[in-house]
Amino acid sequence: MKRMNVKRKLFTYIVIWSVFLSSLLLYSPQTNVLSATGVPEISMNTPDEGAVFNVSTVELTGKISSESTTPDLLTIKVFEQLPGDSEQPKEMTLDGKLSITPKDKDADFSYSGDFSEGPHTLTFFVTDKDGVSNSVDQSFTVRTTVTERNKVTQSAALNETVDPSQPSTKEEATSQSAASTPGTMQTSIEENRNRPYMAKMYLIPKGSEKLYDPTDTKRDWTKEHFLPAEDMTRVPVGYQILIDIRSDESLSKTQPLITFFGEHGKDGEKGKEKLINTLDISNGIKSFVYTFTPEKKLSHRTTYCVYLNPNIANDSGKIIPRFLKFTTVSINQQDVEDLSTDPEMKIADIPDHKRSLDFNIHGNYSNVTNACQYCHSTHNGKNERLEGGTFGNEENLCMTCHDGTTGTQIGPKVVEHKETLKTNQHNQNSSSSCTSCHNPHTQGTMENPNSFKPVSTADSHIRTYKKASTAEGKADEFSLCLSCHRGNAVEKGDKPASDINQYYSKPHINESLHNINATEDSGSTLNGQFPCAECHETHGSNNIKMLREELGNVQLKAEDKFKTTGSTWTDSDERKFCISCHNGSTNIYGITGKLSEKDATTGDPISGHQKEDKQGCSSCHGGPSKSAREAAHAPKRATQ
Repeated sequence: MKRMNVKRKLFTYIVIWSVFLSSLLLYSPQTNVLSATGVPEISMNTPDEGAVFNVSTVELTGKISSESTTPDLLTIKVFEQLPGDSEQPKEMTLDGKLSITPKDKDADFSYSGDFSEGPHTLTFFVTDKDGVSNSVDQSFTVRTTVTERNKVTQSAALNETVDPSQPSTKEEATSQSAASTPGTMQTSIEENRNRPYMAKMYLIPKGSEKLYDPTDTKRDWTKEHFLPAEDMTRVPVGYQILIDIRSDESLSKTQPLITFFGEHGKDGEKGKEKLINTLDISNGIKSFVYTFTPEKKLSHRTTYCVYLNPNIANDSGKIIPRFLKFTTVSINQQDVEDLSTDPEMKIADIPDHKRSLDFNIHGNYSNVTNACQYCHSTHNGKNERLEGGTFGNEENLCMTCHDGTTGTQIGPKVVEHKETLKTNQHNQNSSSSCTSCHNPHTQGTMENPNSFKPVSTADSHIRTYKKASTAEGKADEFSLCLSCHRGNAVEKGDKPASDINQYYSKPHINESLHNINATEDSGSTLNGQFPCAECHETHGSNNIKMLREELGNVQLKAEDKFKTTGSTWTDSDERKFCISCHNGSTNIYGITGKLSEKDATTGDPISGHQKEDKQGCSSCHGGPSKSAREAAHAPKRATQ
């Protein structure tokens, strides 16, 4: 009996082990999927993980399935985690073309879109009818290095690395290698060829241009008294302009580099333009260094506008238009014999670094109070701040000088031009004044040339107002505006300022079509929201909402400028404003805004995009609020 039990036990053990071993031998990951019950499945077919593409348009394919939901009821959404953004990724579903082809038990899907240069990681989410989701990541890199010129043989492509030259240290840190992956079977690979772009613009002392070396990216050129041109103030009147243009080919010789130099609204001033140097940077990229010397000496207390010629080109295309402005130093009536051996020299001719604080009307308190008396009077002050000095005025202290009489003209006196300034909302708001943004007791410096205030009493960082040359698209770069424009009242009891800060924050920033990545050949590092200055003039304009007349950074004829028609915003104003850039020709940050009249997939007319349409763009692109404010600052893709 015991012998029978032993045999039975032995037989049982053999059966159990046989089943276990056979399950191991017959298992294959291609035929068996271990997953939680009821969770939909998603997998990628193409491309291979980490693939490198030499074109900007990329197609990704995969397969989805579910035990509880038929393939035709499964949905897919696509997201991308933006560089440097550790929070919520941006939804990309509507930015590309998504198609799903259901079959009996599963469905094939494909997603194609245009992607910027560099690495990308997309996340595909599949969701069933019960709302249960699953996801898969797919990484790839875009390196648009193939063109129709300068072919390199296969052997060279497999052994050489091509690094496109960048215009600055910051751009070098973010550039992507253009190397061919070893072992990849290619018959040819070609170098990246781009249109020209402006890398730098400096205001420099005459005769110092030979010091400039564009290959020396670590040198602090401000120590050579080179001033960054954009929004610089107190510029000595004896300075000239230096411009560094990068290109891999010679530039068109029939076009001037600057199309306009002078005061806004006046005839331009003549100057001599000269190519002073051409240097190889790396990998075929050259630096073309120009100077522009005004025919006449710069005028004191004057704001100069500089427009880069949009027709400068090489064989790859035209340069991205740029517009910059700077302001020269004001004349000071103080005796400066103790600062110079030249009795004819004026304070305005002396660079800031050689000037005594006592002779700066704006600046810190010093042992000699010469500067204080300009605005304050100890015995005759008209208010608790003792305002009413040499240039004192109880109506508007700042504009007493800054209407152009003794200081740089910012605008006309409010008290004399109330009617012409009715659209300038900074003037209409009783709590807004010059000192809302500026600190008159802060001397202008290289880092803070416009004497901006700190962000708040709790945040000592100086407010910033970055533009195309330096902006990266982060909210704190526009703190001059967003310190107030966050839905709060500037002063207790005042009407709250409009909340623009929300459009530079989540979730709006993830869906904003004005959240862009500037192309490498734009000369900009922008990778985020548009700077405020692309559309607005901080000190007011002739338009409602302080909107610029010349949008797109090009000088326009009077009939082509954007002009609002009254003191209230209309659908007509809105359409003209948007179409000023979305016209198929205006290029900003390397991107051309378009207004397609027909759907690219179906060919059907798009409502609102027809010439005869009258509705405002915000009716489709204004998000949940349907507001012009949202459509301008964070436009959403329309869903039909």
